[in-house]
Amino acid sequence: MEPPSWSVRFNRLRQLFWLSFLLTVVYLIWVRNFISPLSPDDIVQFEISKTVSKAQAMIESWKISGKYQQAVRSTTLSYVFILLYTVAIALGCRFVSACTRNEIMIKGGMGFSVLIFAATICDVIENITLSQTLNGHMSSWNVLFVYDLARVKFSIVIVCLLFILACFLYWGVDRLTGERK
Repeated sequence: MEPPSWSVRFNRLRQLFWLSFLLTVVYLIWVRNFISPLSPDDIVQFEISKTVSKAQAMIESWKISGKYQQAVRSTTLSYVFILLYTVAIALGCRFVSACTRNEIMIKGGMGFSVLIFAATICDVIENITLSQTLNGHMSSWNVLFVYDLARVKFSIVIVCLLFILACFLYWGVDRLTGERK
């Protein structure tokens, strides 16, 4: 039995990417409504609070405004989002780099699709620590650890998204100039 052709693998990669992208977007819309009145921005601000006093002030504010339970719920739900965005970005790196048909970009796509898993590890550890902090285990170490993990995670995610954008631009320019059909 022969291995599948490049075209078959590419089509499968395209299908998996768009499916994972769609699931991620649908989940984001659903979770935004489910955790309302808390917003994802509130959680990001908590992740980067950096100091115990700022984190405690946010928790107190959430308790007064009724957002605290939603914050606890959000940290539990975020494990699903972590899985979804990791798969979508990893497949995005592979798929969009494959669209370029440039060997260097394709190899880069493979590397970035592995790199996003480092962000995932940071995000999972961050989420565990964030849950502990929300459940009363507040310490300067926890708050600063979450802050540092969030910075690493966001940096990796941004670099991977910029790679996808660069590949997309490369592919687009290639198509516009008519060098490849």
